[in-house]
Amino acid sequence: MMRWSVRLSRRSARSSALGVAAALCASLAACGGETSRSGPSNELLIVGYDREPDTMNRYATHILEDIESCVVEGLVTNDEEMKIIPVLASEIPTTENGGVIVRPDGGMDVTWKLRPGVKWHDGVSHTSADVKFTVDAINKGDWKPESVDGFDRISSVDTPDSLTAIVHYKEVYAHYQLQFVRGTLPQHVLEGRDLNTANDYNRAPLGTGPYKVKEWKTGEYILLERAEGYWRGAASPKIKQLLFRFLTNTTTRINLLKSGEVHMVALVAWDKVRELEPIASLRMNRVVGNGYEHVTLNQRHFAPFADVKVRQALAHAVNRDLLVRTILDGQVEVVNGPIQPLSAAYEPKVPTYGFDPERARTLLTEAGWVPGADGIRMKDGKRLAFTLITQSGFAIRENVSQALQQAFRDVGAEMTVKLLDGTTISSVWFTGDFDAMLHWWQMGADPELTLFFAGDRMPPAGRNINYVNDTELSSLLYRSDRTADVAQRNELLREAQRRIAALAPEIVLYNTAKVDAVPKSLKGFTGNPTNAGPFWNVHQWEIGTP
Repeated sequence: MMRWSVRLSRRSARSSALGVAAALCASLAACGGETSRSGPSNELLIVGYDREPDTMNRYATHILEDIESCVVEGLVTNDEEMKIIPVLASEIPTTENGGVIVRPDGGMDVTWKLRPGVKWHDGVSHTSADVKFTVDAINKGDWKPESVDGFDRISSVDTPDSLTAIVHYKEVYAHYQLQFVRGTLPQHVLEGRDLNTANDYNRAPLGTGPYKVKEWKTGEYILLERAEGYWRGAASPKIKQLLFRFLTNTTTRINLLKSGEVHMVALVAWDKVRELEPIASLRMNRVVGNGYEHVTLNQRHFAPFADVKVRQALAHAVNRDLLVRTILDGQVEVVNGPIQPLSAAYEPKVPTYGFDPERARTLLTEAGWVPGADGIRMKDGKRLAFTLITQSGFAIRENVSQALQQAFRDVGAEMTVKLLDGTTISSVWFTGDFDAMLHWWQMGADPELTLFFAGDRMPPAGRNINYVNDTELSSLLYRSDRTADVAQRNELLREAQRRIAALAPEIVLYNTAKVDAVPKSLKGFTGNPTNAGPFWNVHQWEIGTP
């Protein structure tokens, strides 16, 4: 068995480090005291990035896969119009093209035809065996991927030839088109290994994408270099190196962008947009985000959140319109649920929670929480006091947290704010070791909600970190998953949205409009409303004439 390793020899490691240092010196002001900086070029594009990845393994990471997706491609991705398009697959399987068959026993077979001529970065062909290996590795049970959603509904995979993988589902699974959006695992590298400890792969995965990892300097940066022999042809990608600098502080990222020490910043904080707009060398790329900012209320960790009246009361305590007008500089819009207006499954007529402190106080009193001597409500000798975690260095979240703290105090709830760096908070939410969390979910093109709200989709089976367990809601969600007809499925999802709003498992705040600050000379950049992220078509990027 051949194993691929990224471990560098001492000489090559030294050369690599020197190369990065040279690149940084060419771009930063520190080189010899000079004040000039190199702008973006097809030799190097520097990205100011808000956090360091926890892993480069797409199936194991708990954060957005911007960097990982430059290296490891999916069978499909979501484009800038929220369409699911093939990448390593030659086409999207559908009932119309014979790629999807609903069996008489209620199961479903999906035939993936793989794109011919695709090779891993080590020259080995990408085949259907890699698809089967990925499913088997995730379902084996001795590895801890970020989610097993969908994979646990697969009974087996057949590989009649090297470019055909027939995935047999135990039941109809409407979300199947995005099953392999995170790509496949290379069988010839990982077979027989413990994926939890395969650190060579987890830090520098073997992929088929336009880039491969040249160096990951912990705490500082990840440098990607063009993968020679990329299957789209020698002309792609045109930018030779991408340098992701880990800059966790919003203000630092923006200051370095303004000074030219980084060339682009994805997902500009909304309160910084107006500050960057006058800069002639930048283009502010805007798309409506298919995501939403919210406060997760962890019912398992903080028992009072299990009472719907408490959750509804806290929702009524927040003046979301004021947050948007002030802290968010009017750059986003208030929304009321997890599916956004971009989706055909969007339901606008859901129960809403307008700013109404009196209603909040009434609900808390009805729930048995009465004001104590200091104004904080008590029940059975316990204070209504909890801790909210959110990302440090993200000024908007820190400011919103303070506003929430005051709003909750005004109705008799005490909230302490705890700031965690972006990498740490990503692992904490997965363990469920928190009371409440201010964060966003960036959603894919498919409107699946099961992963986030079904009663049996708490980590590690999913992302239900509200730990909501409502029989009616779970039934609706699984019925939507098991409905092949799109119109019928969307109607079930609309009903599910109404149920979610009534339950108020989380405090929904606003849409995550996406603003990316990129060089005017960067061609091919479109942004992306989904969790595919702005790097979804990085192979098409090129630095040209502004």
